[in-house]
Amino acid sequence: MSARRPSRLLAVGLVVAAVVATAAPVQAVEPMFPGPRPAARATRVVMLGDSLAHEVSGVVGFFAAPRRIVPKFWGGTAPCDWLGVNLEASRSSVVVVSFTGNRATRCMEDGAGGYLRGAALVDRYRADLTALVRRARASGAQVLLVGQPYRAPSFEADAEVDGINAIYRELAKQRFVSFVDAGAFVELDGRYTPRLPCAPFDAVCDPDGTVVVRGDGVHFCPVEGPSSNCPVWSSGAVRFGMAIASAAMRPGAFE
Repeated sequence: MSARRPSRLLAVGLVVAAVVATAAPVQAVEPMFPGPRPAARATRVVMLGDSLAHEVSGVVGFFAAPRRIVPKFWGGTAPCDWLGVNLEASRSSVVVVSFTGNRATRCMEDGAGGYLRGAALVDRYRADLTALVRRARASGAQVLLVGQPYRAPSFEADAEVDGINAIYRELAKQRFVSFVDAGAFVELDGRYTPRLPCAPFDAVCDPDGTVVVRGDGVHFCPVEGPSSNCPVWSSGAVRFGMAIASAAMRPGAFE
């Protein structure tokens, strides 16, 4: 592999330009989420989600500095696991919501000895994501919903990812709730993509001019092991995290 020195300014500039270019205005509807108006400038970013949120939290913290990251994530969790948790949100917070479709915790049980999946999973996510956004907005926080990437075909989860992303887009029609399709930054032509052409900010690049962006079909780390503490350069985490950070710094632009 050939080493490259990442440039923070170049990276942010490239992703901000790309994300803003793909942002589409949405028609506001009757408010579902009443709450105080967010502060003009956020000082904290509440990262609410699962292992993908954990995996990119350091990247988001780096690019969104000096805003402080408030960790509210845990691998394998679903929105229902966070319904009773204090989000530590306020008018000076942006609450980033990033759940990719986990179903292995108790609150996702189907009552028949298994776990919700398919349409039943999407329906449960809709109810719980709506409740989480309502709680965040009641505190006066701006909310940023994160579009998720597809998993490897072996997971047979495309319909679930589509359903969850559709929920995010629908909820983002509300005032002070926005959406960024961060998943698109680790995909090619809207489908699961394990490798992408190297970007100028990539610290490593294989001789064929590509870099791993999805290591195990779900996570970004290119090697096996704890994805939240990837021991090598994780281009997928950087791309996904920079898209989130860019939108968290300018959430109003994505409403």
